[in-house]
Amino acid sequence: MDHITKFVEEKIAPPLIKFSQYRYIQVIQRTGLGIMSLLIIGSIFTLLSAFPVPAYQNFIGGFKTTLASAAGVGTAFIALYTVITTSYALVEWYNKNKGEKTDIIQPMILAVASYLLINPVQTVNTLVKGSKTPVPFAGLPVTYMGAIGVFSAIMVGILSVEMYRFFIRRHWTIKLPENVPPMVSSSFSALIPASCVIIIWWLFRFVLNLDLPKLISDIFQPLVVVGDTPSAVLVATFLNRILWSVGIHGGNIVSGVAGTFWTQMFTANQTAFQAGKALPYTFTSVLMDNYIWTGVFPLAVVLLTCKSQRLKKMGWLALPAAIFNIGEPLIFGLPIMLNPLMMIPFILSSFIVAIVAVIMVPLHWLPIPVLTIPWITPAPIKAFLSTNGSWAAVAFVVVGWLFSMAVFYPFVKAMDNAELKGELLDDDTDKVATTK
Repeated sequence: MDHITKFVEEKIAPPLIKFSQYRYIQVIQRTGLGIMSLLIIGSIFTLLSAFPVPAYQNFIGGFKTTLASAAGVGTAFIALYTVITTSYALVEWYNKNKGEKTDIIQPMILAVASYLLINPVQTVNTLVKGSKTPVPFAGLPVTYMGAIGVFSAIMVGILSVEMYRFFIRRHWTIKLPENVPPMVSSSFSALIPASCVIIIWWLFRFVLNLDLPKLISDIFQPLVVVGDTPSAVLVATFLNRILWSVGIHGGNIVSGVAGTFWTQMFTANQTAFQAGKALPYTFTSVLMDNYIWTGVFPLAVVLLTCKSQRLKKMGWLALPAAIFNIGEPLIFGLPIMLNPLMMIPFILSSFIVAIVAVIMVPLHWLPIPVLTIPWITPAPIKAFLSTNGSWAAVAFVVVGWLFSMAVFYPFVKAMDNAELKGELLDDDTDKVATTK
């Protein structure tokens, strides 16, 4: 393990760490930290509403719905939050690193307005409680407000700020007398740049009829190969992880394309299982849910070994959610998303586990998972229940976790050392500032 860690630190980590220092990568990492608290709060409510113990569920009864109402506080509108934090972080980066003095409020509000502009309000006819005839109802579509829209939100946040700066730097602004209050002056100064940015996004969305969030989502849909084959499992696993790595909800995209077929497959398996017949399908989504997509619990555990206070605290914060298969605090908060040092083990560990699973199941070394268990159930327990009580399934999940820890460890160690250097540098800077 020491040799592997040394190899990662000396050969793999330096170029990846250098890449992570680029402007937009730093901004994206800052974005994840900005929404971390909401992700954790949402995770807590998710656990409270869906804790997979029948006695507990009976105890809370109908109050489950009340608890679940706050479960999506972090994820339901994460794309909208991402626009805010991305635009804020980019302006902050320019002010800090380039000596600019751009007011943060104006471009941040502009970015939010731009994202809402390309996801316009829609009007539908629907039945309202107490009414017998459909009436018009206008509302904001939430399809791309959640995790599936994060990548497009990052693009809109960055592009809106860059366009705004383009016009500001060329002094395409309205100048008011010096005795005008700064807040009033900044609002008028932003009028022309903001108008230009809104017009550009308006042309893009309504004149050219280009739906950016949908375009990004559609790019990946034809890549999913559906079928009861090992190759389908491997492609789905790779796409799931690579999409999550760039901030797109991999589960939603892959399931959105293959979900209909997978539903038919695992429904047929459950029917056959109940009738005591041979299972007609092997490589279903239930297999992937129980053997491959077993959460980021291994990463949370490895983070606890870090010396960097930020990483160790991140591990402790994310651990309770990770046990119950909630990965957003680490995916967006660490982040794994667009973090090349974490993307590699995140993809690699799942892909290798998938290869082993598609070999062992046909050889009958592992049973085929049949029963659908709530996704929030801890992975070993979920595998045990899904296979109707197979300890081999439990052992596979636990060994898979240990393997994933081993894959993550050298990369986390490299990141830990880089973080420590940064923390020591910050401490030295603070000491010098105090001395002066």
